[in-house]
Amino acid sequence: MRLEDSMASSGKGAPPPGLDVWPRRRPERMALDRLAEISPFDRLSQDSLDRLLSGAQVLHVTETTVLFPAQGVVEALHVVVRGDIVLNGPDGVIVDGIRAPGILGAADLFNGRHIFAAEAMTGAMVVRIPRAAMLETLKADGALAHAFLGLVAAASQMLANALMAQRCLTGVQRLAAFLLEQAEQAGAKTSFVLDMPKKAIAGQLGMSPAHFARSLTRLAEAGVERRNRNTIVLNDISALRGLLEGELGVATQDGGTAQHKQLAAYRTFRSVS
Repeated sequence: MRLEDSMASSGKGAPPPGLDVWPRRRPERMALDRLAEISPFDRLSQDSLDRLLSGAQVLHVTETTVLFPAQGVVEALHVVVRGDIVLNGPDGVIVDGIRAPGILGAADLFNGRHIFAAEAMTGAMVVRIPRAAMLETLKADGALAHAFLGLVAAASQMLANALMAQRCLTGVQRLAAFLLEQAEQAGAKTSFVLDMPKKAIAGQLGMSPAHFARSLTRLAEAGVERRNRNTIVLNDISALRGLLEGELGVATQDGGTAQHKQLAAYRTFRSVS
């Protein structure tokens, strides 16, 4: 679906329920209110924020809605206030996942063209701020511009680190490491149930859906089970950890440079996933 189509249908009711509570009537107003809590917009005075948002639109987008294409002209800054968005490269491979609250293509605002394509992964709500209004606000507010550029730099570095790690780790290793990280954060010791859309996981790991499916099948021997499109069960966390260690070991038996690169990539991957 094109952006124009999503804008035309943006008034058809509230988005599907999520983890947080949104009003059934006029969720758009809450979306704009929440923008004031997202960095760096929280630095703006209420008057400045009102001027910035005078021409903004709140979009209700459904799964697979394309917000903008790769190499497309930048017409607006998109801020995700609810749901999940994935960024696809020109070859269609997912390179990053953005979960609300988040800003899409901040660097693109200055380049004038989008590097990646943005596609809704779940029902999402996005605030679309015209590029001209955003640039004018940044020009008028030095503190905001400084904070915004810092955000661009941090996001670019994180993406670069993630892409570097992905070049050194296989899909099986990335997926195993991600699942173990989720289990660790939840405090699980023996087994764990992860409720997250598979496309969301693939987006965070920079994997295509087909690559993700193959990697998940490979993990079945360690007790990883997919119950449905949104649920993955780790029946034996220690077995999965053993499989990951074995994967790293098989790829680095000579103990040379390859081992150094893979273990460094693994540590980097854990820090950015």
